[in-house]
Amino acid sequence: MTSIESTAFGRLEAEGRLMKPAHKATTHHAGRFGFRGEIAITLDPLVTLGAAFASAEEGETALSFIAGSLASYKQLPALVESLGASVKPEGKYFIYVGDLDRASRYQISFGGVPLYVLPIDDTSVYNELIELFYLDKTKMKKYDTAEKLDTIVDGGLKYDTTYEAISYEDGLKRL
Repeated sequence: MTSIESTAFGRLEAEGRLMKPAHKATTHHAGRFGFRGEIAITLDPLVTLGAAFASAEEGETALSFIAGSLASYKQLPALVESLGASVKPEGKYFIYVGDLDRASRYQISFGGVPLYVLPIDDTSVYNELIELFYLDKTKMKKYDTAEKLDTIVDGGLKYDTTYEAISYEDGLKRL
């Protein structure tokens, strides 16, 4: 049985960053620990990566997958700083940002770690991911939370589309 302490979530849990969990346990995928909830970026004032989906493999020091939403593009550096060594260049990280133009889809690298930075409107991160990864929403309705998480993570890990690569600073100029 995979424990939170044996994954990249251990540090985030110890720091009190894993908040409002709908799921914080192993999934149906052997050796995978999953989280669905909010991840605190800063604690005072409290800023979170909302509607977060994340996974880590047992024995790994970095998360393999993260998706969630930020209210503002300007919160990206704080997100990356708070995750620190919990992210890796080979991971898949999808950050939906509330103040991006609807046509904006970027790949932005922070310290060699690429992020997919995408706009979000009034829909949920869950619905955005289902659409982005071409998942069957009807089948997903029948799954438990762990299986939904596994399906989203598997879709994200296979995702191989490239968007315009820009620097964080270039993105600021486009707001």
